[in-house]
Amino acid sequence: MSKLVHVFFILILFPLYLNAQFLEDKVKPPKIHDFASSLQFLASPGLEGRETGTQGAALAADYIASIMQNIGLRPFYQGIRSDLKLSDYFQPFKLIRVNTVKSAIDISLVKNPEQQLHLLQYNDYKVNNVFRSLTKESDLVFAGYGIVDPDLGYNDYAGKDVKGKIVLVMEGYPGQRDSTSIAWKKFKTASDNDIFDLDYKCVVARKQGATAIITINKGFLAAKPGQQLQKSNTSAKDEIYTKAEYTFPANNIESIVSCFRLNFAGSDKLASLLGIDFPKTEQEIAEQLSFKSVELNADINLTTSTAIDTITVNNVIGVLPGKDTSQTVILGAHYDHLGKRGNTVYYGADDNASGVAGLLALAEMWTGSHINPPCNILFASWIAEEKGLIGSEYFAGSLNSPQQVKLYINMDMISRSVSEDTAACQLSIGTCTPDEYLRELARSINSTLVKPFTLDLWDVTGHTGSDYASFTAKNIPVMTYNTGLHNDYHTPRDIPGSADLVKMGNVLKVVNGCLNCFIEEINANAAH
Repeated sequence: MSKLVHVFFILILFPLYLNAQFLEDKVKPPKIHDFASSLQFLASPGLEGRETGTQGAALAADYIASIMQNIGLRPFYQGIRSDLKLSDYFQPFKLIRVNTVKSAIDISLVKNPEQQLHLLQYNDYKVNNVFRSLTKESDLVFAGYGIVDPDLGYNDYAGKDVKGKIVLVMEGYPGQRDSTSIAWKKFKTASDNDIFDLDYKCVVARKQGATAIITINKGFLAAKPGQQLQKSNTSAKDEIYTKAEYTFPANNIESIVSCFRLNFAGSDKLASLLGIDFPKTEQEIAEQLSFKSVELNADINLTTSTAIDTITVNNVIGVLPGKDTSQTVILGAHYDHLGKRGNTVYYGADDNASGVAGLLALAEMWTGSHINPPCNILFASWIAEEKGLIGSEYFAGSLNSPQQVKLYINMDMISRSVSEDTAACQLSIGTCTPDEYLRELARSINSTLVKPFTLDLWDVTGHTGSDYASFTAKNIPVMTYNTGLHNDYHTPRDIPGSADLVKMGNVLKVVNGCLNCFIEEINANAAH
């Protein structure tokens, strides 16, 4: 659709949408009783946090499929038939799951081998991207932040041979704690686009030929001299959330660089052994906009032992068929969360039982309206978002004609507020750079609320924070809805009782209004 058509729709057709009589033919938004029970069930103790590959996730998938079947959605991958099964709503695929059973890091100084440091998983570090058992001895090479960015004229690996070696890097980027510094101004934008996150640094290290990386904790880097790690009432295993690693069977796990993320205590121990003032090193890099090589003169022995299995997991997808089945609008929300660690359950009420409950409530309103939409409307609940957007990536990769998907609407955490949002009035909606018509649509729909939200309309370009990224990668327009990363995010405190159902209902009014309006645009375009 041309931008001219979008502008015409916003200026001419949208006022008609606001007309009360015109609204009678539109799908109404769900009310609290339409989604509250689903949120409560999905975040209940019996589902144990819905971690990918667990019985709790399987129960959640069955529940979502049963709702889709009961409200009259058709399975996306099955023809019209009367003997539907819950599994007909599944899009199954296989994953490799890897658990690190045991890991240890031993470091000693070359000039004084008696000075040694023994670091233990849970106590001193957690593992990421560990997909295979590993036994590696090498010298330890310090590579600043582990950043290589030709556009910024910056290379922490310049002049270093790290092939087959283990690399030590600091978390973050130059100038990250001084917004007045030249370094902060230079690197901040790239950091906002997730360019300097852990996955990026692992990819960079792999290109340099490294075997693994060890990271110095960002909190340790920011600590004041003499500051001690505050003790927690939880155990080490509960305090440091650990997780299995997941990847597609076709991926080459031998090429993946493993990462060992030191916590505050582990960073402090390593700094003491090596005699390096890391905060001072940070300051020097920020001032000079380059990293001068520092010889560690240390040997490292790194070992990991892993358990590997293959599992089958499921996206859950239902469709409301449209008049033109060659065009599709997709609504999506991931149903997995972090699971259970020891006796501690990460319930995931806001993240993302809220999004799934909203998805199912919207689906019921649309199927119950008996409106025959001009295109397919797909309602999809993704698995393994918490493992790297895997479920939505698999679906997007299976699309034969991505250009036929006219819009992807994502709902991820829509029932809470950040601590500073005391009036519960903030709503974040992400779109792609060129899609001003979607931002104008959001503004217009929001203005119809009795108490409109304060909108944060942000650009998702370069971001990968939720399932919308699987669709932007296919050049599909997106609208992703979120109410903020609150203090209970990814903690056991994210429980149904903390959900703001009134706010969630208002979010769904905006989502539903935008969906109604976008569908009407497709209908109007088809008529011409």
